[in-house]
Amino acid sequence: MRSLVMSDVETKTEWSHLLGKGMAGKLKGRKLKPIITDMVTWSVWKKQHPDTTVLDISRTSREYSSLFYRDPDRFVFGFEVDGQACILPMTGMMENPVHQFSVGSTALLATFDRDGAVTHLFERQMEGRVLNFEQVDDLTMKDQQTGSRWNRLSGTYIEGDLHGKMLKQRVGIMSFRRAWQNFHPDSQKIGF
Repeated sequence: MRSLVMSDVETKTEWSHLLGKGMAGKLKGRKLKPIITDMVTWSVWKKQHPDTTVLDISRTSREYSSLFYRDPDRFVFGFEVDGQACILPMTGMMENPVHQFSVGSTALLATFDRDGAVTHLFERQMEGRVLNFEQVDDLTMKDQQTGSRWNRLSGTYIEGDLHGKMLKQRVGIMSFRRAWQNFHPDSQKIGF
């Protein structure tokens, strides 16, 4: 299974997007610092960020929509915790859009928004305690410890005892299952 390879203009190094690592060229073997990004439908992005402008460039796909996942078995949400590669199957995320779990001692929460076709990964630790979440509706969830309500897309507090708080988001990437497994064959599969 093929996967995206990028090349930077300055050094002509070829970079694997699934490893964030230089595969050939001047910076071969170097790792990029990952950043949090969203692969989300334009309509959902625009609702959350109404003042956004966009650079219209050619692309390989006509449109990104929830139909992209019409065969969810082909996709996983991949991430790393303390050097351990992990995957969340898309079939599980679509059936359980608010899913909490732990990898080692790290308590995590994954949320999926069907309209935006987007998955987010958050840490559940807040003020020295681990919060447990449940879905309220398509846009909100609440923690069982304080009853505070949270935005599922951004992890931001909406109402309740944890005024002004925000869940720490972690880096993750949507990937074709086979491509992720080619680059991370020892991934831990997170069950539902």
